Amino acid sequence: MDLSLSIVSFPVDEQTASDMTTLLKELPAEQRTVLHPSLWRAADSRGFAVIAYTSQEELIGFAAVADMVGLHHYEWSLFVHPNYRRLSLGTALADGVSHALAQRQAESELAAFAGDAEIAAFMESNGYQPEFNEILLSAEPLPDNCLPEGVEVVPYAGEAEELRALLSAGFDDTIIPIMEHNMIDPEREIWLLQKGHQLIATATLVTEESVLWVTAFAVHPDQQGHGYGKQFLKWCRQFAFQRGLTEVLLDVETDNDALYVYEKSGFQRIQTISYWKHRTV
Repeated sequence: MDLSLSIVSFPVDEQTASDMTTLLKELPAEQRTVLHPSLWRAADSRGFAVIAYTSQEELIGFAAVADMVGLHHYEWSLFVHPNYRRLSLGTALADGVSHALAQRQAESELAAFAGDAEIAAFMESNGYQPEFNEILLSAEPLPDNCLPEGVEVVPYAGEAEELRALLSAGFDDTIIPIMEHNMIDPEREIWLLQKGHQLIATATLVTEESVLWVTAFAVHPDQQGHGYGKQFLKWCRQFAFQRGLTEVLLDVETDNDALYVYEKSGFQRIQTISYWKHRTV
């Protein structure tokens, strides 16, 4: 079979995006997230796709690669039509990703796959090793939510040093470049939960189509155990309701101690995403 592989930068043209959407039509919506569909046509997105067409101009597989925060750290995944998986097309697409990342002088890469029990053998055969797993959680928007007296959620307004200290305490210093990107990206809204004038927690909210993503969520370690995380997450769900969105999503590493907080706040596990890193010699 004659196949044509090519690399196209985001945003891809309308016909290519339509072909990619059609190829994924039987794939559950939650499994499409790792393929970054909201970025394919976004004007300011950073990334590319490796696409495979037959001689009859049928798209039978592609890899989608995104620089999520503009720091040359890429995440990618791929999908091949079930009828063509015996052609080693997945390996060809992965090779195309590696070639394009080398051209772009990528600082790092992670491959992500959702709910695919057969992916381990494929990734290991292509020189990748498991890095970590995340659980994707979902909640419905919440019509009503009342914060306790004295607690409020306000938009970020330049409190950079306080925010830096909170995120460093909640994560580590590797979160700082992401914070700095969130500050200047108009698509990312930083919100702060305060009691009085004390910064308690933060979250960055990102809207993708009809979904609200909760990212960079952190409660200061000194304030944990008082219910602030649960209150803030319910506020995020109410925020989604007010925006007319249909779902709230967040992901968390499987060994994160805060997993129970998300579940107590109405989030349910919907799938596990495995992340893979290229094996170093």
